[in-house]
Amino acid sequence: MEFLFEQLANWKFYLSGAYPNGPLTGLCLNIVLAIVSIGIGFIFGVILGLLRTSCRRYVRYPAGICIDVVRSTPLLMIIFWFYFFLPVFGAKMTLFGSAVVSLSVYASAYQAEIVRAGFLSIPLGQMEAALSTGMSRFQALKYVILPQAFRKMLPSFVSFFNSLFKSTSTVYIIGIVELTRTGVIISQRQPNRIYAAYITMAVGFWIVCYALSLAAQLLEKRLGIIDYESFKPEICRQDLVLFPLPNVVKNMFVSNRCK
Repeated sequence: MEFLFEQLANWKFYLSGAYPNGPLTGLCLNIVLAIVSIGIGFIFGVILGLLRTSCRRYVRYPAGICIDVVRSTPLLMIIFWFYFFLPVFGAKMTLFGSAVVSLSVYASAYQAEIVRAGFLSIPLGQMEAALSTGMSRFQALKYVILPQAFRKMLPSFVSFFNSLFKSTSTVYIIGIVELTRTGVIISQRQPNRIYAAYITMAVGFWIVCYALSLAAQLLEKRLGIIDYESFKPEICRQDLVLFPLPNVVKNMFVSNRCK
């Protein structure tokens, strides 16, 4: 275990690289990429999600095609598309910009499905009741439907942020020095400590992801989406009878005696 503790000397490099004397790298860059991407993706995800629930086919079908194309494409391919094809069309972007655009497009498609599911989870009677009070459709959507829907979506957004944070490790393929690339650099500088570098990198991802998982569970409990107190598994250990034959025979004798 000593070789793991030796990596503590590189903790600042794992966390933020040479910042502020250089560009921000390491684990902090993964977090920044995830936050910026999920924020931009949320805006387009809400728009696509609402278009996906439209009753008009010429609105619903194009939105569905866009969502399905992105969801069925590996993230690595999306990163390559924007990294190599955007300069062809004259768009000059930095590595960070290409990564943000790629992750935002990826996030918008998945968040659109979260929005659609949350929107459809609200009973239709809620809209009808709001309209019967004199509200317009926009007012009913703004004051009645969306507040309830976003309350149900929030844990799913946190869970997706967890997934998106892990997906930010793929941007190292275009040269961004985030945590994965940082671990590779350290392992190349210290070849005899390659296992320690990769284990340290994994621990960094695990700490953030585990904290986000706990946050999602806490939100579900606080918002009352899942009642953990009343939840019971269908089969408990004490109710699992491996050899029911003696109990069956015993019940037969008891029933005959009662007669």
